Amino acid sequence: MAYEVYATRWDNAHVVEEIIPARGLEFTLPLSDHGECSFSATVEPGRSFWRPALSAAMSGILVCRDSVPMWSGRMLGESQTGPRTFGFTFAEWGSAFETVPAVPLALTNTNDHVLFRRLISDAQAVAGQNYLVQMGSTTGATTSDLTINAWDTTMAEEEFRRLGESAGGPEWYVAATGTFENPTRTLVLGDRLGSTAASAVLEYVEDTTDYVPPAAPPVLTMLGNIFPTDARPVFAGGRRGGNVIAHPARRQSPGMTATIAVGSGQEVAQLRRPAVATDLLAAGFPRRTKVASYSDVSIPETLQRHADADLAAARGMVTAHTLSTFEGDPDWTGVARGDTVRVILDSDVYAGVRPLVFETRVLDMAVLVPDDGPVQVNYTTADVWGV
Repeated sequence: MAYEVYATRWDNAHVVEEIIPARGLEFTLPLSDHGECSFSATVEPGRSFWRPALSAAMSGILVCRDSVPMWSGRMLGESQTGPRTFGFTFAEWGSAFETVPAVPLALTNTNDHVLFRRLISDAQAVAGQNYLVQMGSTTGATTSDLTINAWDTTMAEEEFRRLGESAGGPEWYVAATGTFENPTRTLVLGDRLGSTAASAVLEYVEDTTDYVPPAAPPVLTMLGNIFPTDARPVFAGGRRGGNVIAHPARRQSPGMTATIAVGSGQEVAQLRRPAVATDLLAAGFPRRTKVASYSDVSIPETLQRHADADLAAARGMVTAHTLSTFEGDPDWTGVARGDTVRVILDSDVYAGVRPLVFETRVLDMAVLVPDDGPVQVNYTTADVWGV
């Protein structure tokens, strides 16, 4: 597979400059966030024709695999890393709304998908702010009230993130779609993005035998038994099978068992809504409370959704896996952000029955394109396990 990088503009999604000599290309595709991209490029003597096409103020890039758009975003900055070599960083187009003020509006009991698109379409209607993000016409299951006053200082991205982070809110990302001749920047929006059935199997089989208990203590003490040890060889590491080449895990406990969302109003008139993890408290967890402010929320139901979402994000034990494969097994383009995948970890390092088998969602994919050798793909997953 061939990966190419082309220059675009913030106000023109089409290619404005031919292939950029990118090296060390890496890009990420997260769910409900903005992906990032980086690479370095050397300006060869007499071949600097592409260099003016990369300007932090106006430029973007389009990453293609075999001429099919895979990633696009705006340029964040550059740094000179050698006499003629520069490093470049980019973020997906949705990040542009971080610095775009939200346009005043007042909508009640409106579908969250409509509100989400309205925030972007109103912002893009202002001169100098049209980043050409195209939107569909999906409808979600939840509704909200949203008021943005002319004197508010909130940004469009802050508002649509808040919609997505409330319980039942939509998931989203801005994807590179279309064709090489006509690339597009598309908002992907849904209550639950990705497949619910496993779209891929990620398996790791370690080159170890099952656990064998140590032998009983020796009865006779001879010279070789003064310091008895387990004589089995120490495992030096190795993979016997599966398509996963590495699977580092991280487990941490946010430790919250209650949240309080604070809305509009002052003192006794202040709107407050709690959420409590009764199952964790019953299992013996300590009561630990997180308080978050949503000062512009005046609807009790909307505030309760924030409290519920805050608790869901901060409760229990979070276990995250980064599962690394080579790009052909599976083909990462067949795994969408938010997809369910089946994970099989056949190793004796985990407590319980071997292998450890579970289904989880892909929250982020990182594609690493080396200058030489196979392309590596890292799938990031995270699961909250309560009791």
